[in-house]
Amino acid sequence: MKYWARWACVLGGACLLSVSPARAEDAAPAAPAAAAKKSGIVVDIKTNRIVLMDVALAGNRLVAVGERGFTMVSDDAGTSWKSIATPVTRTLTGIAFKDAKVGVAVGHGASVVRTDDGGTSWTHVPLPEAEPESLLGVAHLDGDRFVTYGAFGMYFESVDAGRTWQKRMVMAEDFDRHISQVLPVGNSLFMVGESGTMARSDDGGATWTAVTSPYAGSYFAELSTRDGALLAYGMRGNVYRSTDLGATWQKVPLDTTQSLMQGRQLADGRILLVGNTGMLAVSNDGGQTCDLHWAPGGRGFSALAEADGKVILVGETGVTMLDPAWLTGKAPAAAQ
Repeated sequence: MKYWARWACVLGGACLLSVSPARAEDAAPAAPAAAAKKSGIVVDIKTNRIVLMDVALAGNRLVAVGERGFTMVSDDAGTSWKSIATPVTRTLTGIAFKDAKVGVAVGHGASVVRTDDGGTSWTHVPLPEAEPESLLGVAHLDGDRFVTYGAFGMYFESVDAGRTWQKRMVMAEDFDRHISQVLPVGNSLFMVGESGTMARSDDGGATWTAVTSPYAGSYFAELSTRDGALLAYGMRGNVYRSTDLGATWQKVPLDTTQSLMQGRQLADGRILLVGNTGMLAVSNDGGQTCDLHWAPGGRGFSALAEADGKVILVGETGVTMLDPAWLTGKAPAAAQ
């Protein structure tokens, strides 16, 4: 499947963020369905046989989430992994941690699970007033405060580290755009989503103001750089950069129509954006320009993390370690 869309599946029960038909059988976790309903059970799943949607650091531990409610954890910067079942069986799309122990993962069917032990075990948390739609992401804001968001304007806040949640309104009661990401930027929150959705909150999410978007298509993610710039990116290779918290935007030229799914500023200052068909876009100037690279295999990436000097990519083929040769500016390559 060539089109790696972050939330193409939100309207239906099945996730389009899966492998191609030729690999569907290979990708199915080799575990009985009942096992996935019990938290903390270690299941034997190879890292290249599971679709993963997001990855985050819990202290020094990497925790990735993906299809059928499974998580993958690594305590050696991505060299080895073990899979752990959560109490849910729907695809998990996002994960965030407060610290090395407390974290929240969310996903399809308004699924929310939380951990107090760095992802070794998980507890299901019900959402009040939630339709059975897809949650597309979760963010830790400060202290014990998390927010989760997703399809049709769903937006929930927790002030007790994910134990309980309250539904919040975004701009208006009839706001129904899919929300892709909510990002803390300085003292504000910035939101991007479907059909050019952009909004800003200067009071911690209590109220939101629409921001004029330079693009009518959908944004899948955003990134705040260390020099204060904001990048918003998504469909068809569109990347925009703002240095005034969204008041004005400049288009970043990128010679591709493939979609960008997530990004990160690495420890060395470079910005890496990842997306469909193995696309890797790297910037050495704070996001003003990007160079395109393509990982072998043509499989999409959905998220990335950096641990112990290594870059770990997750996506259609599970976990991919970025070849160190690429990080030094040589020809790009990736190895499972």
